[in-house]
Amino acid sequence: MPYLAGRDAERDQLYAAARAAAAGHGRAVLVQAPIGFGKTTLLDHLAAECARLGMRVLRGTAEELEQDLPFAAISTCVADPRTIAADPDLAHVAALLRGEGALTHSSTAANHELALTEAILDLADRWLSRAPLALLLDEAQWADRASAVVLHRLARTIEQLPLLLVVAARIVAPGEALDSLQRSLAGRGAVMVTLPQLDAAAVRALAEHELGAAASPEVLALLDSAGGNPTYVKAILAEAREDGSVLVHEGRAELAPGPRRAGPPRPLAEIAAHELELVPRRYREAVQTAAVLGSTVDVAQLAAVLDTPVMELSDVIADAIEAGLLVETGQTLRFRQNLTRQILAESLPAAVRTALHQRAGRVLEEQCAPVERVAGHLLAAGRLDGDDVAWLDADADVLIVRAPELAVQLMRQALAVVSGRTPDQTARLRRHLVRALLWAGDPVQAEVLAREALSVPDADPASRTELRWLLTQACLRQGHLRDTVDTVGEALADPGTTAAQAARLRGIGAACLLFQRRYDEGVAWADRAVADGQAAADDTAVGIGSLAKGFALTRSDLGQALDLVERAIGCLGPGIQPDLQVDPYTLKGFCLIELDRLDEADEASATAVRVNQRTGGMYLTTAYVERAHLRYLQGRWDDARAECRTGMDGPDPLGHSCRLWAFDALVGVHRGEPGAGLGEPQPPTADGEDTGDSGIVAWARALGQEAAGAHDRAFELLYPVWADAGVAQSHRLRYKITPDLARTLLALGRDRELADLVGVLRELVEAGPVPSLHGCLDLCEGTRTGDPAPLAAAAVWFRRAGWPLYEGYAQEAAALAHARAGAAADARAALRRALAAYAGLDAGWDADRARARARQAGLRTGARGSRNRPKQGWAALTDTEQRVAEHVAAGLSNPEIAAQMFLSRRTVQSHVSSILAKVGLTSRVELAVAVHAGADRAARTDES
Repeated sequence: MPYLAGRDAERDQLYAAARAAAAGHGRAVLVQAPIGFGKTTLLDHLAAECARLGMRVLRGTAEELEQDLPFAAISTCVADPRTIAADPDLAHVAALLRGEGALTHSSTAANHELALTEAILDLADRWLSRAPLALLLDEAQWADRASAVVLHRLARTIEQLPLLLVVAARIVAPGEALDSLQRSLAGRGAVMVTLPQLDAAAVRALAEHELGAAASPEVLALLDSAGGNPTYVKAILAEAREDGSVLVHEGRAELAPGPRRAGPPRPLAEIAAHELELVPRRYREAVQTAAVLGSTVDVAQLAAVLDTPVMELSDVIADAIEAGLLVETGQTLRFRQNLTRQILAESLPAAVRTALHQRAGRVLEEQCAPVERVAGHLLAAGRLDGDDVAWLDADADVLIVRAPELAVQLMRQALAVVSGRTPDQTARLRRHLVRALLWAGDPVQAEVLAREALSVPDADPASRTELRWLLTQACLRQGHLRDTVDTVGEALADPGTTAAQAARLRGIGAACLLFQRRYDEGVAWADRAVADGQAAADDTAVGIGSLAKGFALTRSDLGQALDLVERAIGCLGPGIQPDLQVDPYTLKGFCLIELDRLDEADEASATAVRVNQRTGGMYLTTAYVERAHLRYLQGRWDDARAECRTGMDGPDPLGHSCRLWAFDALVGVHRGEPGAGLGEPQPPTADGEDTGDSGIVAWARALGQEAAGAHDRAFELLYPVWADAGVAQSHRLRYKITPDLARTLLALGRDRELADLVGVLRELVEAGPVPSLHGCLDLCEGTRTGDPAPLAAAAVWFRRAGWPLYEGYAQEAAALAHARAGAAADARAALRRALAAYAGLDAGWDADRARARARQAGLRTGARGSRNRPKQGWAALTDTEQRVAEHVAAGLSNPEIAAQMFLSRRTVQSHVSSILAKVGLTSRVELAVAVHAGADRAARTDES
């Protein structure tokens, strides 16, 4: 263990954070220090202490050369090759880090990064359920953005977890990724540890440790010029020992007589250059070559580059470790000081460094090393030859996934090398570059390059068809639906397009036509895609066409739409193909909700969340909207709000987060808490017509206006949502607003609009009856006529559908109808049923409204009963929260709880946070103890 001088206070801070984390109260720590102040040595001691405490220690170091490689920094912590084989969860993450299957399941690097982030967080959750965890990242100033996002996400609820997160960096102008991470951690109360210069006592202790003897005052005076920098202290002492200016005799170090160099300490760069001079000449080539290759030293690769047997390098490596030049980190070696590595590398002429990078690239190619390392050396070399281009051509797909920016740069260089000389290879490289640009999230440049490539004569029909498919994707990802349809048309007219390819393209075009509201054309194209796909025995084409047709039928025949969506899922296989404009899993959940098959919708929507998380799907927020929608209808409003919070905490490429805001706001209004939710929503984007709740923001605002007594304003907001549905969407997809709209129309005396509303609902019931639709028709009809009979029937329909709020609506309206008819007993009975329904939902505003309307109708409501369940304590937990608490106490991780409860890992975490806030606890460990203590008390009570 390296000696640590003068860092007792900082070490104690870190040890205290480790003890707290081991006890279940996680801590984040930011360690900052100038170069040479000993932060790495401090982490060495901390890692040993964490291991002593029984924590799983994950330690890594970010590298300057890997700043642009996604997840490079975090992978040095988690992807330990020694444990991958024994840990299936880690093996899954390692496969994602290698990019396996990414092009099949993700559309861009951003989607893949989202999937990989979720997988790493899932892995961390599983590890944390088994033992406390310490994650220590050194040299974080070189951290890549994706790794910083993972660390930021880990720290969000760190105080609840047995997790120690330590990020150590130099005190320099940080990179953007580190800067954002530091702000995030500081905002969550991270412990800030800044290493100061050593005081006189620490300098004395360090000197005596290095010299193995007591230091005389003259020796200590020599060290004043070090300015308290421990690296300077060691360098000055090493030089003094070497030149004989410090002598040790009988346990005491003295200055030798004679002249000595005076002045301030030399810069670290000069010290590093001096260290190079101390390396024996016969070893210098090996050490310099290792420095050129990067901060991490792979002995086998170094031996191959030098064309030297590994055994001959053993003395070099041993001496470098003994001298402190290299340090062992698990199965690899790295330079202790990156500055030393830089000096060693730059001591070689530029031409030699270029040649070494070229040689390293070739060697790594032959050893099948990670493609991003090969590419990094080829790019550093600055020029490619034919062999390099051939490697790039063969390994393009993997490189595109792992390092898209590197891939784009190298492919542009490769095209410059081969252009005009090898037409076939040039055509392949152009296609690779288009794919790389699409993966990197640059569809504009991808479209330009694809069109340029198509303008060049190509004898290979398959090449042109593939380019047109890529061009279709480039147009589609820019939202250029007409251009997409035109590109599909050109491909269909090309005789080189096979029947299967034509069927797939026609299915893509069908969806584009439907999004443009060209419904008849879209359905015809979808039918043709299915028929041609069947004729070509191409399941993918059948799946794409079936999905497009099912999407179209959500406007008119939900049963058939569901059948087609399930067929599409079966044909397309697991996951979400990146070239689909509609997510089959969320569409299935939507159809089941609309058909009142809520239990099945629960499972389907949970699957939609899991699949989108696993693949980084762009429909993840949409899946959370579906979950919130379902929970709202079921009356599980705390769960609905948990889904809203979780869904808002992530990327939203489709702009659907406004719908999450709206469901949260609806619950807030019903509970008499308007404005207490998620804040104001982002403006809704243009709707893709994929669900029936595109007017949900207006619905939430209208209900808020009604609660404030502004019925006119409520009408202005809500009525257009229904009136325009025949243009923007089918009325069938918006009928859930009709009970609220009918109540507003009644209050304003708008009899004509109310009659029209009933007429449309009657047509919808005749076309496709489901219990909730029957209920809305009877409720609105009873509201219009004042007849209690349809209102009583509506309550039955809503009970069958599993919509408790709407059942309360029907009972409330029935109470008013009975009261106006003079049937006071029936009115009071119906009112009691309405209030009971509202009480079960904690719907305070609805209960107040029902009582006020009953009084206006001449019905005496009696004393006001209990309205709300407790807000704090164990009694405040919902059924879902109680089950989550029991699972936590049983030692299950968030992913394991999620799998058992049809939830996502993030939603489980949201529930855990809510539970801890309600019961006044701060960590999962405390929660588990409290649940077990409560169970013990209950058992003793039963025995007595």
